[in-house]
Amino acid sequence: MNHENAVRPCAEADALKLVQSLRALDAKQLLQAAVERGLTFGDCINAFGVTREESAFVRAAQRAPDDDIEFDDLTVVARSERGAFVHCWHFVSNAAAGIPEPSEMLEELLRFASSIEQPQSMRLQMLRGAMAQVMEALEDQLDELEGVPCEVSPMRIEFGPYALDVLPSALVIELVNGAKAKGFSPVLAEALLNWIEHQGNLLDQLAAEMFVAAA
Repeated sequence: MNHENAVRPCAEADALKLVQSLRALDAKQLLQAAVERGLTFGDCINAFGVTREESAFVRAAQRAPDDDIEFDDLTVVARSERGAFVHCWHFVSNAAAGIPEPSEMLEELLRFASSIEQPQSMRLQMLRGAMAQVMEALEDQLDELEGVPCEVSPMRIEFGPYALDVLPSALVIELVNGAKAKGFSPVLAEALLNWIEHQGNLLDQLAAEMFVAAA
């Protein structure tokens, strides 16, 4: 018996069912399904974008002098009656958006965590204590992290009779996620998680240096 031929009808039937199910979805439902399966905004730009060689509007937009505006290699163009709108990335600083410095956001996070109604879990109390210890050790350096990313092992952070073996970046993430579930500002939560995404490793490096020096 040819097993390859035996399974082919099943595979074809499954493919036909998939096509039929996709046809039953409208464009928005298809897009949502694609997002759930990993579609990114970059994928959409690659699908709809054009190059500067293909569009006079892209070339004209890229010639406009503005250090705060960037263009992708493939850029989406929406034509209008007298011209076109060209997709770009306009940089907006944290300060312009009213986002505080990381040290201020961490202080607000600790204040919020302290205000959560009792009884608080032992884990939350330990996270708060460890975060307070990190902030005390690093002081004003939190807002000016610099360096090159490298591997950092979890460190022992001692506070009172307790101790945690953890990376400060992981500490911030756990505190933010727990506080967000209790009503912490989603704006500050996003800003803190973004800070950790970009500078978490530098935070861990600085903390490791400080705690080793203090040991």
